Amino acid sequence: MIKVLWVFAVFSLFGCSQQEVHTGQSSLALHHSDKIITASALSQDGAFNLVADGSQLCLWKNLEAKSPLNCLQGAQAQFVELLDISKNNQFYLVSNRVSVSLFSLVKHQLLAQWQFGENIINDLDISAQGDIILLGFRSGKAAVIDVKKNSVSIFDKHRLDINSVSLSDNGAIAFTGSSDKKALLWQSKSGKTLHAFDHGSRVNHVTLSGDASIAFTLDAIKDRTFWDLSSGEVLAQLDTYLKFIEFNDALFSPDNATLLSGSPRQVLQLWRVFDGALLGQWQSAVTRGRSSVLSVAYAGKGLIATTNSDGLFEQWPLPELVTKSLTEN
Repeated sequence: MIKVLWVFAVFSLFGCSQQEVHTGQSSLALHHSDKIITASALSQDGAFNLVADGSQLCLWKNLEAKSPLNCLQGAQAQFVELLDISKNNQFYLVSNRVSVSLFSLVKHQLLAQWQFGENIINDLDISAQGDIILLGFRSGKAAVIDVKKNSVSIFDKHRLDINSVSLSDNGAIAFTGSSDKKALLWQSKSGKTLHAFDHGSRVNHVTLSGDASIAFTLDAIKDRTFWDLSSGEVLAQLDTYLKFIEFNDALFSPDNATLLSGSPRQVLQLWRVFDGALLGQWQSAVTRGRSSVLSVAYAGKGLIATTNSDGLFEQWPLPELVTKSLTEN
């Protein structure tokens, strides 16, 4: 185990002025790769970590294992750029952008594989039970895979690249963000659009809550919005003056009160949903130069976690000031 310094900044509830800075050590920091990694996926509870370095893909059980539970090598691990783990911690997805493979997390077996030829996959997501898979293509098309039926449905959803996708826990609702400046909420079975959200520039990131009641979208310039999906209306905007925000990964908390995000600039941030306030900010450790936060998780009560491109898994406790601000609002 390595100890690394972390910095926590709490911002006022009225805008983003810095109120207090805490300095100390992370509660946990573990190296899960000796190489720069190309992709990472944390399980939503932070218990498992997948890391790929282009030639090897390893599954770790955080907090318990001193070595990987299992590693894939050869053709199965080459050129892997996209990963995901089902919420029930039973399955995981592996993609080299032209094919998708479904594995058993428990038995470490390949269960199914789908090829998509010239359709380049930009993003993917898997339902909580691992029975529905959503893919967004560079062509603007989206694919929904019904694992039990081994069927693939292709939908023409966007005019330009789909940059980001998100799926409800039950797999019934899909959310896609595109370079055509739109984010679409739609039924994964029929392809029927439920809401269309217009943006000022290309939509780079979308996140859907597990119950599909709220969503978040981030475009390339200034729109960074929480949406009330019962009405399709704006719930809040991120309360920040920062420009050109980028998210590699984002996740709603189980109670939908906060959004945890990870950026290419080593930063892990916690946002309050109802008003967009920035509650906390952490700096991921850098061991090989500029490091990018690739995946984030709520790792149990009062804990958050991340994996960065240096292959470092880190975990922090939420200070009392943050948890207090959530319970009071």
